[in-house]
Amino acid sequence: MGNRKAKLWTNQYVIIILLSLVMFASFYMITAGFPIFVSTKSNNPAIAGIMTTTLMTASLITRFFASVIIQKVNMKLLLIISLLYFLGTIGLTFVNDSIGFLIVIRALQGIGFSMLTILVFTISSNIVPKSRLGEGIVFFAMSTSVGTTMGPLIAISYLAHYSFRSMMMITLGLMTFSLVCSFFTKNTVKKEKESPESTNNEPFYKYMFDKRVLLPCILVALNYIAIAGTVNFMGAFGKEINVGGRISQFFIAQGISMVLVRTFSGKIFDRFGHRILIIPASISGAAGLILLGFSTRMWMVLVTGVLFGFAYAIIHPIIQAWALTLVPPEKKATANSMLLIFIDSGLAIGSVGLGFLAKSVGYGMTFSYSAAVMIVILFLYLIGSKKTVTLEADKEKSSKTKFKLAYERDKP
Repeated sequence: MGNRKAKLWTNQYVIIILLSLVMFASFYMITAGFPIFVSTKSNNPAIAGIMTTTLMTASLITRFFASVIIQKVNMKLLLIISLLYFLGTIGLTFVNDSIGFLIVIRALQGIGFSMLTILVFTISSNIVPKSRLGEGIVFFAMSTSVGTTMGPLIAISYLAHYSFRSMMMITLGLMTFSLVCSFFTKNTVKKEKESPESTNNEPFYKYMFDKRVLLPCILVALNYIAIAGTVNFMGAFGKEINVGGRISQFFIAQGISMVLVRTFSGKIFDRFGHRILIIPASISGAAGLILLGFSTRMWMVLVTGVLFGFAYAIIHPIIQAWALTLVPPEKKATANSMLLIFIDSGLAIGSVGLGFLAKSVGYGMTFSYSAAVMIVILFLYLIGSKKTVTLEADKEKSSKTKFKLAYERDKP
């Protein structure tokens, strides 16, 4: 009985998975739909870019303060309020559809979605049993990835036949479903018996930053710099190597690889740790990007999709799970907030930086050069993770010593 595994698929875990899946799908339906709608009102493609920039700026600023608010307020209540707020921003699109007003709405949605993502990431990590943290984080990440992928596909297909306003009615209904799910969640503040670190008296900035998760955050940011290249330039690369729209099969191969790997990678993390996963994932990502840069046929593109999908499936969720083991339960919101800030920053830097590189060397060589980012991830991880392991061992040893001394002092 003592070796019985802690239950992962509880009612609370299933609820937060469903809530997040629908929420991410709704948000990315809106994100993909707005540029299409704006293009019918204005021939200026820069307007869509301004909307995206406004959204990301508002989201990024909010992330700096969200972790502070989450520490102070009941998380279930804050989740309900945030979902109601986001529903309100969708409702505002029916009031006025002028370009200026829609830009303001995108800023408001950036604030709401930023708060929602940190909340669902933190709630899910609190629900997952400590012994199955990797498995729980990986399956949660899979649900958000599916939502992120399905949202744009649904929006693009739907808007080819129906109106933007009717699509917004659908997202209103989907977000209402997420709101209903939120009423069945519980406030997830874990009270650990093992020497809890109180943060109640810490200064404001301590809730916004924790140096213990800085290395994982840097690694995730570098990973998303590489991902930004495949997301932004794959279509243009298809034209460069004369395969056209068939290049989209890269993402199918990547998605299949990602789903297959995530079915077992979390269990491996929980049993053997992160080193056995992150090292081969970094190598696979680098190999995939190098091969992609030299691809001239579709079979080569599909192989690179599988290799890069392996890296994509592991690096983000496993590093997130690792980061959460480095902080006490009351700092999980801070860790999740920092990770999301670095993810946004990595995507922004990668989109701009690799874009300039592509102008000079072409899209294929840009992918090959971006493999250097995966190699940097590997070297930083090999150097930094050793220090982290040493620090954790010293911390555990110190805790045991303190406990022993306290016991010796208090015993009769």
